[in-house]
Amino acid sequence: MLVVDDTDGGLDLDVQRVRLGGGQGFARVANAGLAAVTTPWAVLLNDDAFPMDDCIERLTRVGGLCGPVLVGPRGVESAGLRVHPWGRVMQETRAPGFDKPVDALSGCCVHLPATARFDPAFRHGYEDVELCRRLGPTLGGARIVAHARCWHEGGATVDRRSAVAQRHAVSGQLRLVDSGWRDSVVIALALAQAVREGGEGRVQAIVAGWRDARVAT
Repeated sequence: MLVVDDTDGGLDLDVQRVRLGGGQGFARVANAGLAAVTTPWAVLLNDDAFPMDDCIERLTRVGGLCGPVLVGPRGVESAGLRVHPWGRVMQETRAPGFDKPVDALSGCCVHLPATARFDPAFRHGYEDVELCRRLGPTLGGARIVAHARCWHEGGATVDRRSAVAQRHAVSGQLRLVDSGWRDSVVIALALAQAVREGGEGRVQAIVAGWRDARVAT
């Protein structure tokens, strides 16, 4: 076990650690951990992900780029991700009866090569999708391991309804698509979600996310 400690004050843990200074973002934190791994493969876990039963063993038996079915308080949270070419990314919420290929996997619990690296341009959101799309073809594609389960306290790391989560999500999703009419689709979907769920400052965060993804490039 290797823990990447990205808290501000540091954690008192009796395990192997990589200490960062806080606020680095998921991609940089994951990359720091993967760089310290000495085995050919690794299972990456978020701080709010808890493998159930023999989840890790099932992932390592399948190998390659694979992940478990994520479950939470409302049941199946994700059985992989479907990525549409026009920009929308959707969770598969029906657990399959057998291992199956998917477009992408959630980074909260994923088996991958230790040489893999996330794109640090993604702050917190869709970096897992980008990695699967980039590395999947060379690894036989991404797969969901049907009988592996991982509990996920969704939004425990960053509140999904917060303005900061909205900003990073919009920025990340826009980086997945070519600029042009697809930008409008991503922005429209984000605005609809913000109106539906509420939350202070989310419209401004959407604009900020667009600037992060497009103005910087």
